[in-house]
Amino acid sequence: MATADQWKITGALDQGFEYNDNIGLRVDKTPAFGYLLRPSVKAEWNTALMKVVISGSGDIRRYDDTQWNCDNFTLGADQSYTQRRHVFSLNAGYSQICSYAQQASDTGILVPNNQSESLNLSPNWSWQVTQLDRLSLSPSYSQTSFNDFGTGNNNEISNNFRDNTSYSVNLSELHEWTRRFSSNASIFFSHSEFSSSGNAFNQGTSSQIVFGGQLGGQYAITRKWSINAGAGGRWVQSPGASASGGSGDLLFGETFNVAINYKGKFDTFAVNFSRSVSPSAFGQIQDVSSFGMQYGYEISRELSFKASGNYSENQAVGQSQTQLEQKLSFYNASAELAWKFAREWRLTASYRYQMQDLAADGAQISSFLSGVRDSNAVMIHLNYNWDGLRDSR
Repeated sequence: MATADQWKITGALDQGFEYNDNIGLRVDKTPAFGYLLRPSVKAEWNTALMKVVISGSGDIRRYDDTQWNCDNFTLGADQSYTQRRHVFSLNAGYSQICSYAQQASDTGILVPNNQSESLNLSPNWSWQVTQLDRLSLSPSYSQTSFNDFGTGNNNEISNNFRDNTSYSVNLSELHEWTRRFSSNASIFFSHSEFSSSGNAFNQGTSSQIVFGGQLGGQYAITRKWSINAGAGGRWVQSPGASASGGSGDLLFGETFNVAINYKGKFDTFAVNFSRSVSPSAFGQIQDVSSFGMQYGYEISRELSFKASGNYSENQAVGQSQTQLEQKLSFYNASAELAWKFAREWRLTASYRYQMQDLAADGAQISSFLSGVRDSNAVMIHLNYNWDGLRDSR
C-alpha cells in the first residue's frame, strides 16, 4: 500500500488487422478479414490503508463478412482495505460480449448475432492469524445471460444456450513453513442454476451442486524455478427430479493443478496441468482438464518473442433430461513477435491456430457442428500505452 494518497489514470489503444480462414470453425470454412479497435482506461487511488481501481475496456471488431461484427465492453472495480492483520477486498465486473468470442473453449458452438451479458461479484476476507498462518473466506456470485438476435439455423443453435447463475464460497488456510515452502488447504461449495434463454430448444430449469476440498503447496526450488501444486476431490449432484430430471446421485471426481514456472534474465517458461469444474452455457456443470505451456524470450530491449499452446477437454457431468451430453476437445496455439520502437508504442505480428473436436447428443447440434474443425489466423497490431496522469499528497 502507498504511504501517502496517490492517484493515477492510465490508458491504452490497440488497433489491428486480422485474417481468419475459418472464423466460425465450420465444415464449410467461413473466412473473414477485419479491423479491430481495443481502447482501455484505468483509474487508481491508493492510501496507506485502501486501494481502489476502476477500469473499462472495449473490443470493437468489423469484418468484411458483417455477421461476425462484434462490440464488446467490460467494466470492472477492485477495492481493498487493510486494517492490522485483516484485509477486506471486493471485486466486481460487468460485461457484454458477443457469444462467439467466448464459446470456443466452452461449448464449441460459435454463433454470430448473439450477445451474452455477465455480472460477477467477489468479496474476500483475509485474516493473518499468526505470523505464519493466514485464513481466507471468499464468497462469490456470477450471472450470465444470452440475448438471441440470430435467424434461421443460427437461431436454432443459439437457442441451446442457457442462462446460468452461480453462488459459491471457498474457505482456505495457508501456512508458511519456510521462506521457500508454504502449504494450503481449502474447502469449497457452489450452487449453479440454469434456465432457458428466451424461446430455448431445451425448455425448463435445472440446478447442480458442487462441493469438495483440496490440499496443496508452493515451493521455490531455486531463485529461477518454482512449483505450485494441489490435489483433492469434488462431488457433483443434480438435485430434485421434478426440477431437473436428474437422479440426484453424487458423482465423484478428482481436482488437481500443477504449475511449474521459470524466470531467467532474458526468458520465461511456464507449464501447467489442471482439472476443475465450471458451469457451461449448455446448462450443465462440466469437467475441464487442460494442459498449457508458455515461453517468452527478450531478444533485445526492443524485440521480444512469445509462444503458447493449450489443450483442454470438457466433459458434461451429471446431465439431466433438459441438458445435452456434450464433450469438447479444444487446442489453441499462438506465437507473436513484438517490436517496442518507442517508449509508448509497440508493433506486434502474431499467428494463431485453433482446432476443436465436438461431440454432442442433440440433433440441433450434431447435424451442424459436431466433428473436427480448425482455423488459422494472422494479425498485425499497433499498440499505444498512455502513461497517464498521476499525483500524490
